Amino acid sequence: MVGPKLQVLTVSTVVCIFALITLGGVVRLTNSGLGCPDWPLCHGQLFPPIEYHALIEYSHRTLAALVGVLVAAQAFIVWRWHRDRRWFLTFSLLGVVLVLVQGALGGVTVLTELPGGLVLAHLATAEALIACMVLASALALSTPRNAQHSDAGRAPLVGLRRITLLTTGMAYVLLITGSYVTVSGATASCGVSWPLCDGSFIPEGHHASVHMAHRLVTLVVSALVAVVLVRAWRQGRDWGHLRWTAIALAGLLVLQVGLGAAVVTGGFTAELRATHLSLGTLMWVSLVILAIMVVMGRPRELKGNGHA
Repeated sequence: MVGPKLQVLTVSTVVCIFALITLGGVVRLTNSGLGCPDWPLCHGQLFPPIEYHALIEYSHRTLAALVGVLVAAQAFIVWRWHRDRRWFLTFSLLGVVLVLVQGALGGVTVLTELPGGLVLAHLATAEALIACMVLASALALSTPRNAQHSDAGRAPLVGLRRITLLTTGMAYVLLITGSYVTVSGATASCGVSWPLCDGSFIPEGHHASVHMAHRLVTLVVSALVAVVLVRAWRQGRDWGHLRWTAIALAGLLVLQVGLGAAVVTGGFTAELRATHLSLGTLMWVSLVILAIMVVMGRPRELKGNGHA
């Protein structure tokens, strides 16, 4: 049984990674990536100069260091006292690997003056890290179950499980394409036209095509989320936790699409774009949580019959 202190640690780690991704978006959208042009120091100093861009970039690095400490502490505790929980240990150790990769990418990105490919890889690794830590947190908060009853409880979810896992994968693709729109300079390539690109479904030019591809992936994810919502609702009242999670996910998607439209029609302000990234990450986390629920979850009637 995982103690409450470790459970708090796992949840706190997820929250800090979410804050780190959000702050990373602020760094990028305020053009503060080179606020500290060297690494790991800032202008050759341990502490940054009192300057706008330097302070934003240094805050991001400080939070990244905190995340590294939290992930390492979690992995050590799990390895020392909970190594019998195989998947819990696996995701905790994988988190350490991803943090090391993330830190290395961050340093190289700064030293090579922010090439688009490395910026994209940096975000992709961060999103993979938060998913990994959400999985570890879910395992910390769960209790081992009787395999026979667990399999029986999950049997009705086979169809929902497949579509949810597919939707989760496509949501990750959506995050990556959104980041590519930014790093490739395609953000404003469709002008202030939405949902079409300058009035066209298939626009001309590389940048406009990149931007429109992101919108098309959004359309695919929206359709998949709608299917997930319908199938989760059909599970019945005993699966109410799945129903409400799917409803929350659909609500986040509606907000995200609306915010994406506001980014375009509102003049591409840094505030809207940063919020768009944060909400996209929140939607991604929600999908990961829903995927965990359909893979691990059971209806309420099985949870309360003494077999949990």
